[in-house]
Amino acid sequence: MMLGLALSLVVSAALGALLLRLLWPRAAASAMTGPLLLALGAGLGAGLGSVLLFLWMLAFGPTRGFIGVEVVLLGAAVLAAVRRRRQDPIAPPAAPAQGRRSRLRLLLGLAFLVALAAALVAFASILRQHPHGGWDAWMNWDLRARMFFRGGDEWRRAFSATFPWSHPDYPPLVASLVTRAWLYAGGETLLGPALVAATFTFATVALLVSALAVLRSASQGLLAGLVLLATPFFIRHGTTFYADVPLAFFFLAAFVCLALDERYNAETSRFAVLAGASAGLAMWTKNEGLLFTLSVGAGLLLAGWRVDRVAARRRLLAFGAGLLPFLALVVTFKLAFAPPNDLLSTLGVHRTLGRITSPDRYLLVVRAYIEHLTSFGANGFGSAVWVLTAYFLALGAASAGAWRRWVAAGVIALAILFAGH
Repeated sequence: MMLGLALSLVVSAALGALLLRLLWPRAAASAMTGPLLLALGAGLGAGLGSVLLFLWMLAFGPTRGFIGVEVVLLGAAVLAAVRRRRQDPIAPPAAPAQGRRSRLRLLLGLAFLVALAAALVAFASILRQHPHGGWDAWMNWDLRARMFFRGGDEWRRAFSATFPWSHPDYPPLVASLVTRAWLYAGGETLLGPALVAATFTFATVALLVSALAVLRSASQGLLAGLVLLATPFFIRHGTTFYADVPLAFFFLAAFVCLALDERYNAETSRFAVLAGASAGLAMWTKNEGLLFTLSVGAGLLLAGWRVDRVAARRRLLAFGAGLLPFLALVVTFKLAFAPPNDLLSTLGVHRTLGRITSPDRYLLVVRAYIEHLTSFGANGFGSAVWVLTAYFLALGAASAGAWRRWVAAGVIALAILFAGH
């Protein structure tokens, strides 16, 4: 069983990383992109595995024959990657920094490893105390995974409206990944959802560190990783088996790919396509992914249209190309499987308009945002927001115009996202 679970992780992560290697533009290839490919591939590969399993279930049900399909795909990806490596080898690494900078990086690396070890121990300790995760996992994600795994030809009943309190309209990425882990393991085990949770929790950390190492510097990547690992809420929330941490991974992946697109847009549009795919997987994870995707699209349009309409149109088209397959999948799921959302279906027009026009509700929301921002992280010392704000004031922002456009698009997207919530 343990071997099967390990194989499920290796297959999805390797398949994701190899597919990214095949898509990765030559202009952006360097020795530093290896960790970024692995981190991005771990999450995107898991997302792809969820989509493939859902399509397999539509055709054949939740059977173990799916494993053979993934193994064949992995073999094909390996052969293609080997062929590309011979034709287009990655450039050798640059010489390491010397003197004071290298010593600082060494200290940051050691501190990061200590924080990572502490986070791993804390993650495992919390799982021992709460092996079933939190409430949302009981009533939604793992419940639906059990219905998939045990349902046979009747697995579609997992989306029945007879128990609306379980949110059967939510996209099934997490539930299908737990089912996938159980198929590899050969049976149900609590280690299945734990593996899915650990994959996204620590892949998010790896993605943050490796992306900033490529986009800015290794030191800034390590500092960012330290801040995230020293945010107890993030590690604790990962152990709940909720869909929020996987959703956060795809949010971060979309922004990372858009930042890479801003840097390499003159050579390729592939990063914008990958950003669209990441946003699409966010939509396949939770309903909140729909709002995120709309917000990012609006941010790209508003930030780039007045500056360079040609570039903005190119970026939006590429973003849409990556998004389209997942959008089609989500629309199909919503129309053919999902019942009406239990939270929205009971709201009438007059009730909704009354809430939208009530000043007291806006004041309540603003107070809640302020409270969460000023205490975010639950680290016992103060909000992580203040640490990041001080860091920004100390270092400032990149001065290039392209980066200013990228930051503007991100800020607009986040503002729309907060307003929508």
